[in-house]
Amino acid sequence: MNILKIIVLGSGSIIPTKYRFSTSFLIEYSMGRILLDIGPGTIEKLRRMNVHPNSIDRLFITHFHLDHTLDLPALIKIRMFNELGGANQNPRILDVYGPTGLMSFIDKLSSINGVYGYLSEMMRNLDFLRIHEIGGGLVEDLKNLKVYAASVEHYNGLAYRLEVDSVTIAYSGDSTYDERMIKLAESVDILIHECSFPKELLLGKHTSDEELVEIGRRTKPKLLVVNHLYPAWEGREEELEDKLRKDTGCRVYVVKDMDVIYV
Repeated sequence: MNILKIIVLGSGSIIPTKYRFSTSFLIEYSMGRILLDIGPGTIEKLRRMNVHPNSIDRLFITHFHLDHTLDLPALIKIRMFNELGGANQNPRILDVYGPTGLMSFIDKLSSINGVYGYLSEMMRNLDFLRIHEIGGGLVEDLKNLKVYAASVEHYNGLAYRLEVDSVTIAYSGDSTYDERMIKLAESVDILIHECSFPKELLLGKHTSDEELVEIGRRTKPKLLVVNHLYPAWEGREEELEDKLRKDTGCRVYVVKDMDVIYV
């Protein structure tokens, strides 16, 4: 019997704390490995969990902020090398999905005049890299994997709903309280949702604890996984978990980096 596994590679913000840094989740299922976002530190944590970056099949990016994308160039470059550091003659296909502008984003990183222009020659013929610019609705339909996307209120952001080995997982990325996210996540098995700040400190296009209570009540997930915590929550994680559990009626898990969820 296959066991679906979710590994928390990054559960915090761009501001590192002892237990949390920028966002990334790894889903291991019967047909392969999926990354949700790829913030700084993702590659190193994959190796600490004994997962080689070249084994990743699909990457779903929610938006282009650096705390969700900074390890993308490394993931692509590593694909060109084998285990010993020599040229990889047969790299595994990597499918990368993201909002409109994904192709331009990658080009700005790796073109001759881009941020990492020295990679331009190396990345000229990347037959292993398949780029998917997506909008809303069904964006992938494969054996044991269906993926839906919806726009959310965060800088051209997307949220995702995955049906993986008969388990439904919704992932907010960064988002405010958003009706589109609530509709996407309705009655999922697992809702991974950000809770950046306490209500009294809420900044930017993010979600507070009070807003997440309402989201949990309306979506009714079997498990609410809380991530993207800023340092404002440091030392208050148990308080947050208790509040959300009491006020939503859901099972709640405020995660930290390197946690593993078995489904």
